[in-house]
Amino acid sequence: MVLIFTDNEQLDRDLSKKIKDSRIVYYPDYILEEQEATVLIATLQPNKYNFKDFMFKVREKNIQVILILENEKVKELKDALILGIYDIVFDPFTLDEICEKVSNPTPFSKISKYIKEL
Repeated sequence: MVLIFTDNEQLDRDLSKKIKDSRIVYYPDYILEEQEATVLIATLQPNKYNFKDFMFKVREKNIQVILILENEKVKELKDALILGIYDIVFDPFTLDEICEKVSNPTPFSKISKYIKEL
């Protein structure tokens, strides 16, 4: 199951049309209760959890996270990398880029440059 949690209605609809076995999610608690999710596509959006705590709980469930970020300068990038979130798409992006990461996760070698910078 691919959960889509972007807080962008159009993006949510477009992704759900392209990705089989996907569901649009509106509440972070639903994600934490989901038992069959394998991938979460998410943006930085306000919710009752702070980013680091929420993503820690998601990663504890062994859910692959595809994170959509504005650019390489956002402070959450460091936290994402520490939590093992390597599937990061920077704006501007295409739907195909996101869909590709669902079936082909990013290898460590592709994101190691960001870790070296930190």
